[in-house]
Amino acid sequence: MKKTTMKKWALLLAFTSFSALAEQTYSEMIEYPFYEVQKTSEGKNNKMMILNSGVAAFWKRIEMIRSAKKNIEVEYFIYSTDETSKALTTELVKAAERGVTVRILVDKSLAVFQLDPFYAKALKTKGVELRYYNAAPIYRISSVNFRNHRKLISVDDRYAITGGRNIENDYFDYSTEFNFLDRDAYIEGDIVPTLRKSFDAFFENSIVEIPSDPQRPKETKIERYKEHGSVVTLKREVPNTKKINEYENKIKNAEAFISESDDSKILIEKYRDAAAPILANSKLISCPEITYSTDRPGGDFLTRLVEAYSDDYRYLRKTLFDKAITVDKGIIVSSPYMINSPKSLEIYQSLLDKGVSIDLYTNSMASTDALYVAANLYRSVFSWARSGIKTYIHAGEYIDESSGIVSDVAKAKWGTHSKTQLYIYKDSTKNEFMIGTYNYDNRSNHYNTEMGIFCKGSTELYEIVENNVRSRMNEGYLITEDHKAFDKNGKEVSVFGANKDDLLKMAIYAIPSWLLSLLL
Repeated sequence: MKKTTMKKWALLLAFTSFSALAEQTYSEMIEYPFYEVQKTSEGKNNKMMILNSGVAAFWKRIEMIRSAKKNIEVEYFIYSTDETSKALTTELVKAAERGVTVRILVDKSLAVFQLDPFYAKALKTKGVELRYYNAAPIYRISSVNFRNHRKLISVDDRYAITGGRNIENDYFDYSTEFNFLDRDAYIEGDIVPTLRKSFDAFFENSIVEIPSDPQRPKETKIERYKEHGSVVTLKREVPNTKKINEYENKIKNAEAFISESDDSKILIEKYRDAAAPILANSKLISCPEITYSTDRPGGDFLTRLVEAYSDDYRYLRKTLFDKAITVDKGIIVSSPYMINSPKSLEIYQSLLDKGVSIDLYTNSMASTDALYVAANLYRSVFSWARSGIKTYIHAGEYIDESSGIVSDVAKAKWGTHSKTQLYIYKDSTKNEFMIGTYNYDNRSNHYNTEMGIFCKGSTELYEIVENNVRSRMNEGYLITEDHKAFDKNGKEVSVFGANKDDLLKMAIYAIPSWLLSLLL
């Protein structure tokens, strides 16, 4: 894809002059289906439900899968093999068995990848197609960094969910060790086919691998040995028992994972019962103006080196830029990781100069799943406070938003994982929010493909999102410029969060983490 010289100069000017951007210019240049705006005034109909509860978010996915008649698209950065993942997968298999086309795309980051070719083979026997995004080997150090961080489930071009949640116990309030406070948007309406078409673009991209079936090892192998009393090394054929056993165990594990069990049935029933009162109080509300924006697939080291990578692949950040610069009252950003780039700080300073308030909500060292990232927050957060930016950190403790299905869940460590932005105007009818997958860090800016759904013009939807974001922020700690933190009662607390037992570990992580900041 080529850009004209005139367009490139226009984009360059857009990024170097805030005053020249009174109206949106940048994201409107993004090609379909990577960017789309739909309005009720133009005959489009879209409704949205906010899923703050992990319990409700899991059950809503099950409802969608069970309602499917034609096609299901599933796309996640993390797709685990734990209890909730198994329960959801067995529902996908049942959908395929009744004739629904089911496609799954998972990222093949070695740090989180679990659905290996044994699972792909088992799923294929049931009619489910699994593919991998960016299978670059580890020795391709640059290309291996380009991950697919999108999160989507889409059904029949009618229903979709996107947001922060992956497929794993941690995201559905089921772990007794660590859980995420997250947020999804459930969507019904005309925008859903656009989300599905963007999935198609990813699923069919050349960077995606179609896994080959694992091959059964040979029954025997050649082994070298020394004949007694001789220095001659000989060869002999011996049973290949260990490799065969490993192969057969992997086959059995994969087949068990996709097969419905009594445990998975019981788990789904528990989620259904726990989610019922939550969803009964969750409204499906019309969104007058909905915007969908996502990055383009296929980026790697070569494309970044020889193509107009920023223009042709990094789409979502352009939309975020457009949204931010027109705000005249306030911005709230919720992100599990908060590493502001020079560009985001430039935008913030421009807004602060205009009297716009900026509130950030992120993880403390006590609430993060990535200490090496959170450590970098403390390099900059105090200077942000001096400039007028308010940063709230999650303390690592349970926030009682809804009842879970595990009795000990309140004892677990908790962190925020929601990726939400709110754009606040003096004219409140212009207020807008984004729920998506984009983190405020260099990975989302430069490497990970991300997606986001925006809603403008619905006071009711906006207030649901803002009230929940502010409620979580209020339970956190406010960082001040003098290297202190205070809770909602004004009591001074640890700037590292509620867990003081890990202070030494946090300090040890801090120095090497700062050295790695460019990769974060």
